[in-house]
Amino acid sequence: MKKIEPEDWAPADGLIIEENAIKAIRSPNNTLVVAGPGAGKTELLAQKACFLLQTNKCSYPKKILAISFKRDAAFNLKARVRLRCGETLSRRFDSLTFDAFAKHLLDRFQNSLPKDYKIRKDYKLFFGKKTIEDTYRSIDEIYFNTTKQKWEKYLTITSLPLDKNNRDEELRLRVWMALTSGKNTFLSFPMIMRLAELIMNSNPKLRRFLQLTYSHIFLDEFQDTTFAQYDFLQSCFRDCMINYTAVGDDKQRIMGWAGADPGIFQKYLKGHSAIRFSLTMNFRSTPKLVTLQNYLAKELLNKAEFAIPSSKWKHNQGEALLWTFQNPEQEMKVVQEAIVKWMKEDKIVCRDICILIKSSLPVYAGQIIDYLNSKNILARDEGEYQEFLTEEIIIFLTSFIHVLYDRDSTGYFESVLNFLFNLNFGFEDHQLLQLHLEFSKFINGLRKKFGTHFGGDSIFNLVKDIGKFAGVNKIRNIYPQYKNGSYLNELVIKFINLLKKQYEISLDIIKAIEIIEGKNSIPVMTIHKSKGLEYHSVIFIGLEDAAFWSFNSQADEDKNAFFVALSRAKERVLFTFSRTRINKFGKSEINTTTTIRIIVDKLQSSGIVEVVEYNK
Repeated sequence: MKKIEPEDWAPADGLIIEENAIKAIRSPNNTLVVAGPGAGKTELLAQKACFLLQTNKCSYPKKILAISFKRDAAFNLKARVRLRCGETLSRRFDSLTFDAFAKHLLDRFQNSLPKDYKIRKDYKLFFGKKTIEDTYRSIDEIYFNTTKQKWEKYLTITSLPLDKNNRDEELRLRVWMALTSGKNTFLSFPMIMRLAELIMNSNPKLRRFLQLTYSHIFLDEFQDTTFAQYDFLQSCFRDCMINYTAVGDDKQRIMGWAGADPGIFQKYLKGHSAIRFSLTMNFRSTPKLVTLQNYLAKELLNKAEFAIPSSKWKHNQGEALLWTFQNPEQEMKVVQEAIVKWMKEDKIVCRDICILIKSSLPVYAGQIIDYLNSKNILARDEGEYQEFLTEEIIIFLTSFIHVLYDRDSTGYFESVLNFLFNLNFGFEDHQLLQLHLEFSKFINGLRKKFGTHFGGDSIFNLVKDIGKFAGVNKIRNIYPQYKNGSYLNELVIKFINLLKKQYEISLDIIKAIEIIEGKNSIPVMTIHKSKGLEYHSVIFIGLEDAAFWSFNSQADEDKNAFFVALSRAKERVLFTFSRTRINKFGKSEINTTTTIRIIVDKLQSSGIVEVVEYNK
C-alpha cells in the first residue's frame, strides 16, 4: 500500500472524531486519553493504528502492540484495524490481552528461565483460588489457619525471584515449587505473568529483541491495570525509545478486587512524561441517558467531567426506568412482557437487549433465563460463550460451516480466506491464488462427502477434515495461544460437542451454528463481562443490598460498577428491585436497599428516572 503523508491522512471511512482525539492520534508523545463511556476509545486506538501504519510512523518492519483486558476487546480492536487499513498493514498490529501476551513470551522463551524456576513445557492451566489455598495448607497448615490472606493474590504479589531468607517469601517459594516442579506443572495466569517478567528481567538480550519488534504500545481500559501487570510491562519495555498510548476512564475502575492500581494514571503520567487528553463526546447514549450519567458522575462518583451527547439523537430521547416488584415471579412476567413490547414496537432483536447482574448469576438471572426460554424468547448466560467465540480457531470453524451451508456467506468466505492466508504468510501472489482455487475445490468436495445430514461421527470427521486442510501445525505456529499444551484440542473438542448437541435439537447445521453464536438470544452476563459492550436496551436485575454484598468494604468500586451497567445502554436502561428473592440455598429472603440507599436515592432524585412500583 502506498504511504500517506501525515498531513494528508484523515480518519478512515470519513468518521467524525473530536479535536482532542485527532490530537491524540497524531501526537508523537506518550499520551493518556481519558474518556467516558461511549466516547470511542476503541475507535481512537484503531484510527491511531491506521495513522501510524499508513503514514509509516510505525516504520516497517516494526509493529504495534495493543493490550486489552478482555479477549473479545482485543479481537474487536484487531478487527477494526483490519477493516480500516487492510489485511497487509494490519499484520503489523498485534492485539492481545495481558494474559495472552505473557503466555506467548513464556511459551516462546521458557528455556531461558533461571534454574530454580524451570517448568515443564506441557504445563497445565488452573483457574480459581482453591488449588493455591490447598497447597498453602498442605505445606504449613498452622500458618494458613492463623494468617488472614488472599492466598491466590499473595502468591504473585511480588516479582520473582523470591528471597529465601525472608519468612513469607520462603514459604511462598515452597508453594511455588510445589505447583511447578512435580510430575505436572500447574500455573495460573498471574503466575505466568510473573514468569514472563522474570524472563525479561533475567535476559537483557531477549528484552532488547522484544523492544526491537515494537515501536508503539497501546493500553486499553488502562484504569484497571494491576500492580503486577504494570511491573510486567516495565520489565518488557523499560529503558527504550517506545511510544505509549493509554486510554481509560477512572469512573469505570472495577477491578480493585483483582489488584488494580488506584494510582495508575498518575504513575504513568509521571513515569512516562505523558500528555493527558480528555474526550467529551458520548456517541453511544441518548441525550436523556447522557444527562443521567453526568448527574450520577457528579452526585455519586464525585467526578466533574461531563459528556456531550451526539447530535444524531433527538432532544430528550431515551428512557430510564426503576421498577419495584413484590417477588421474582412478578418481576419475570413483567420484564418478559416488556421485552416482547420493545421487540415489536422498536423493531429490535434479541441481541440488542442485554440482561445484567452484579454477581451470582444463577440467583439473579437463572429463573428469568428459564422463564424467557419457556416463552420462546431465547436467553443464555453469555459468560460461558464470550471468550470462546472470540478464539481464532472457533471463528475459523464457525465461518467455515457458514461457507459450506449458508446461502449468504460472503463475509464468512472472506474470513476463512484471511485465516488461511495468514497461515501461509510467506506465499507469493500466485501461490495465494492457487490456495484460493484449492479452497474452493475443497469446499465442493466437503459438500459432496457430507451432504446436509449429520449422523454418528460425521460432525467430528467434518471438523477433522477442515483442520487437516488448514494445517494444525501451521495453526500452532502462527497463533501463539495454541503453541503450548492441549488448549487447541480442548477448544476444538468443545466446539464439536456443542455443534453435535445443537444439531441433534435443530437438525439444521446453520441453525445449530447460529445458536452457538447466540445470534437469536438475549445475552445475560455480569457487569464485569459487559465492559466495552453496548446494547439498545439494558435490563439490570437486582438493584438490591444482597447483590452489592461488598458495598460496605468497597463502596467506590461498586458505585463504578453500577455506572458501568448504566452506561452500556444506548437508548433504554431498566433497573429492577424485588422485595423477595430466592437465594442460592433455595430459600426466599426479604430484600432491602438500605446499604445501597445512596444509589437508589440518586436515581430517584435525578428527575430523569421513571419509578414504577408493581403491586400484587
